[in-house]
Amino acid sequence: MNILHVDEQDTWRGGEQQASWLMEGLAARGHQVFLAARPGSAFHDAEHGGVVAGRLAVPLRNEVDFFSAWCIARYARARSIDIFHAHTSHAHMIACFARRLAGRGRVVVSRRVSFPPKDNPFNRWKYSRPDMIVAVSGKVGQVLRDFGIPEARRTVVHSAIDPARLDVPPLPRAELGVAGGAPLLVSAGALVGHKDHETLIKAMPTVLTAFPDARLLIAGEGVLRPAIESHISDLGLSGAVRLLGHRTDVPRLIRAADLYVSSSWSEGLGTSVLEALACQTPVVATVAGGVPEMVIHGETGRLVPARKPHALAQAIIASLHDREAARAMAVRGRALVEDQFVVARMVEGNIRVYERLLGMNRP
Repeated sequence: MNILHVDEQDTWRGGEQQASWLMEGLAARGHQVFLAARPGSAFHDAEHGGVVAGRLAVPLRNEVDFFSAWCIARYARARSIDIFHAHTSHAHMIACFARRLAGRGRVVVSRRVSFPPKDNPFNRWKYSRPDMIVAVSGKVGQVLRDFGIPEARRTVVHSAIDPARLDVPPLPRAELGVAGGAPLLVSAGALVGHKDHETLIKAMPTVLTAFPDARLLIAGEGVLRPAIESHISDLGLSGAVRLLGHRTDVPRLIRAADLYVSSSWSEGLGTSVLEALACQTPVVATVAGGVPEMVIHGETGRLVPARKPHALAQAIIASLHDREAARAMAVRGRALVEDQFVVARMVEGNIRVYERLLGMNRP
């Protein structure tokens, strides 16, 4: 098969990593992969394991960018593209236009967020265009079902991680400026609204009453950094909570932690939580999107309602008090990841979607 991956994001986040792993996996199984992205964007310029057969730089200004759609259509005809795989919301519509102009192929759209599409005539039409919408979690699939996407045009293929990438040594506590015996909490994610770092920060005064030397390190960058810094200062937490900014060594950071904490109110799946489970780092997380599909309360971690600082604090305290139980849940979490959330399984799930759309039957 010849598969063209379309992504209009300038930066590199979880969706781009999933698409990159998918392309590498497709090429390893003998398929040809191409990409269309903005010139100079992280997705366009990335190595992707050296497997990309061709790259198309197009403006992808918005979801009704007909010029970009026309360029993609011409590119697709010349390369006999079988599948247009759109990995973002704007790419969704452009891929549909391009397929129509090219007169060939099928459109697959990955849906990576758990909030429902806005219910208006344009979105009703937009979501009726792809041949298949792939939800990255069962929760996202449920949202699509509730929006009215028929079963024949939606499926679930979980996002995944590469456990080999996580086989790294932990960062030394001294390098992080954390005392050897201090309970270390880590959270990783963009500093944006749905990650809800505010709830996590509000939980910290209660945590500090039980563990005065506890420290929280937050890895990630984003538009809310000034507001989060102000919130930390207002609560007098500057000595206990630090923002680390963007990090390229998050797996090492997670391995150094006593506890990984996720406080989001919305997630597609939550691959940073998957990474923590794969590292066998105990997890406390809020109910958001697909997170309960991997953090099973009392089995693979502790799960609390979103936007409830006191509940989050109590779960953190319980995990730090009973380290043995927390570690046992983390071991079961690693087993769950290896069984259900590895890249090979994600790649195979997408290939079966493509084959189904193209009428290919494999034993």
